[in-house]
Amino acid sequence: MVATRRFEEIKGIYPLLKDTLDKIRRQVFMTPQPNMTKVFFDEIDAEIALQEKNYLKAIIILENCLRKNAANINDSLKCWVELKKLFMKIRNYNKALEIQHLLELKWNRKSDTVLMGYGTSKSSIYYKIGLYNRAIEERRKEYNESGVYNDTIKIASYYNDMGIFFNMLKNSDSAEVYFLKATDLLNEMQYPKSKESYMIFFKSLILGNLGATHFNRGNYKEAVYLMKNDIYYSLKSNHYESAFNSCLMVIESYLNMKNNSLAKRYLDSATFLLNKEIKDVPSRLKYLLTSAKYHNAVKDYYRANLDYQEHLDLNNKAVALENEQMVKNEDVSISIEKREIENAERENTLKQLQLEEARQSSSQAYLLMGIIVLSVVIIFLVANNRSTKKREAQLSRKNQQISSQKYQIEQSLKEKDVLIKEIHHRVKNNLQIINSMLSLQIGKVEDERTETILRDAKQRISSIALTHQMLYQKENLTNINLGEYLEKLVRQVEFIMPTSNIELVTEINEKDGNLTIDNAVPLGLLVNELLTNAYKHAFPEGIQGIIKVTLTEGDDYFILTVSDNGIGLPEDFEATERKTLGIELVYILAEQLDSSITIDKTTGSSFSLKIKKYTS
Repeated sequence: MVATRRFEEIKGIYPLLKDTLDKIRRQVFMTPQPNMTKVFFDEIDAEIALQEKNYLKAIIILENCLRKNAANINDSLKCWVELKKLFMKIRNYNKALEIQHLLELKWNRKSDTVLMGYGTSKSSIYYKIGLYNRAIEERRKEYNESGVYNDTIKIASYYNDMGIFFNMLKNSDSAEVYFLKATDLLNEMQYPKSKESYMIFFKSLILGNLGATHFNRGNYKEAVYLMKNDIYYSLKSNHYESAFNSCLMVIESYLNMKNNSLAKRYLDSATFLLNKEIKDVPSRLKYLLTSAKYHNAVKDYYRANLDYQEHLDLNNKAVALENEQMVKNEDVSISIEKREIENAERENTLKQLQLEEARQSSSQAYLLMGIIVLSVVIIFLVANNRSTKKREAQLSRKNQQISSQKYQIEQSLKEKDVLIKEIHHRVKNNLQIINSMLSLQIGKVEDERTETILRDAKQRISSIALTHQMLYQKENLTNINLGEYLEKLVRQVEFIMPTSNIELVTEINEKDGNLTIDNAVPLGLLVNELLTNAYKHAFPEGIQGIIKVTLTEGDDYFILTVSDNGIGLPEDFEATERKTLGIELVYILAEQLDSSITIDKTTGSSFSLKIKKYTS
């Protein structure tokens, strides 16, 4: 009966049941048992690892449960929800977003009797990643689909979230509108005495966020007034992180107002909170930057330098730990895949041995019957039969030798295929790590031109990684499908550069064409450059438009065209525009493909090139 309960229901009495459950666990995994029971114990082990903050161990347990013990879609969805929670804990937000998309695809297959939710909202994941516009779009969608129009607190939470997202975009006017809406709604709300403490904190939190809006505008006096109110009520209700963040903003406000003495007072408060109540690395990083700004203001450059150095060292450690965690997660996935391949090979070998034994048994039975019949019919055939048996034995040995050699060759080929797939997988993983490092660097860059260059490089690396991903996911490792590759590449660019005024259309009329990896990488970079240029330059100031990618077939070549109905190219494009890095890269990549670019400026702009067919 215990196995039919959720772990949350028995968590309080688990220490009393631990010894008994350990005995049951050993019995369950040593004898055939329903997978439901094994899933229950996996959930317990993962929850214990989570409580101990051993997130990698919890991830391994749940991934193993997903592949071996999940008996139905309900078990699988439970595992995915818990994995998403763990990836949020280790700040692998891209992986959490992948799981979110997977949950959305499979959620309608869940049994109605199973009660569970997605966990962290999709808008919150976009916010953590830094895609604030996507976070705003998703939060509106979540609110419209929730149907909470009569729940004042949830509506106020929606307004507060929208204000925070607009604050991150430095859109202070929109942020202020949403924060004031939330405040007015809560001021009009009637609530019982039991909720008074929470409501006071919630109101002060929203006013603190409004203070951040004033801070962004440079209205430091108004910001300080609102932040102090937030600090007071946050401390009163034991929400130390909220009080800590407001303290840091008050410090910067006083520094901007040249009031160093009051800034020092709140710096001491922030130091106390950091040492006593707050232990996470991001909070300490923010504190060190604020402390350095204060010591610079009071001309204590030695102490400021120490703060900056500690911030740099701590940040480098955090980045290295995050990258190491990401690599470990990928290694776990690879090891699980390898184990699955090994298990499949062992099962195939066992089946072959069983079939061979059955064939040998049948052969022996027929042979015995033949000997008896021949002995009765004619005795002198015994000698001839003996020589025949000898020849059959020799032939059987030769057949066994041939079968053994064939099996060894097949195994060798399988091992090489696995190694090649693993190489492509690791190349893709390394490119993803480079992408993550670029994302971190982009977050620190203040120069827009440098940020644009880094984002362009990040997108080009993503197109190369897509090629290796498609190779290790296929049985044929020498080529990839051209139409499928273009579809995935276009969707990838559309995801990275979302915009409401541009529609991206594909018309892939050829589904059977193939590309070698030598051609796939330059083609992917070329298409990436053309689409990126169209997004950036074809539709200025929010003009509505369409970008189209088409693929048609000729006699011994394919024709790939990237076109748009935007403002078009300048008249002297050939003489001037080719000097830019993006267009120059397009021409270089076309030469690598042994092709040439044809440009049509009749309507908007159109770039076409012929790709030779690959024959295997």
